[in-house]
Amino acid sequence: RQPFGATIVILALLAGKWVTIWAAWWWWSNYPVNFVMPSTLLPSAIVLDCILLLTRNWTLTAVIGAWLFAILFYPTNWALFAYSHTPLVVDGTLLSWADY
Repeated sequence: RQPFGATIVILALLAGKWVTIWAAWWWWSNYPVNFVMPSTLLPSAIVLDCILLLTRNWTLTAVIGAWLFAILFYPTNWALFAYSHTPLVVDGTLLSWADY
């Protein structure tokens, strides 16, 4: 038996999140969908499933897997938001894209 429950749950959560974003932001307020993105939980779910695959123990998966799930939550968003930290010069003032 291959453990892939966390990955399927996160994929279903992301699909539901995108339906909610599309319905709430695009239909009601015409806000661009590309500015509203969910957190990337898929790498953390894959690591959680790998911990269960390697240990075959629910207790170790709960302790080690939950810790790794939380640790990987922040760095998986770096690739999404890295562009907003690039430097930009506006009228002689150095700003980032997030500040401009």
